[in-house]
Amino acid sequence: MSARVGQSQQQAHEADLIARAVAALALATLAVIHTVDLPATLGPTPLVGIGYFGIIAAAMLAGGAMIVRSHWLVWAVAGGLAAFAMGGYILTRLSGGFLGDHGDVGNWRCPLGIAALSVETVIILLAAVWAAWRVRARAARAAEPRRALRSVPHHGSRG
Repeated sequence: MSARVGQSQQQAHEADLIARAVAALALATLAVIHTVDLPATLGPTPLVGIGYFGIIAAAMLAGGAMIVRSHWLVWAVAGGLAAFAMGGYILTRLSGGFLGDHGDVGNWRCPLGIAALSVETVIILLAAVWAAWRVRARAARAAEPRRALRSVPHHGSRG
């Protein structure tokens, strides 16, 4: 029984490491995409450029934290950042000049934008799957003492 639990914990640890590595790489990619597009935003749309600086800094910090430790707050920041960046992209394409960006309304075929949306989707999915996995693991740990108690033989008194 304890060998099975140890093996299960090892597999969970390995899966967590892989998820964190993929998320850190995706966050670095998100930062690179926004760094490449940054010069085009600084002049005509400075508010978008400021948002890019925020995305770049937050992605690098979250990616670094993701490498160091697995924590629900790091995953929440990563998923929230990706959702925030995705929302900004969508708003600049739909509305008439969100953050002063009138030139991108209707521009859904921007290669860097499509790349960013793809990476953001990966980050959001990883964060959601990680959260679901943690909830499931917590429920399994909570049920473990009950299972252990049921497997203990009870010797009733005979009288």
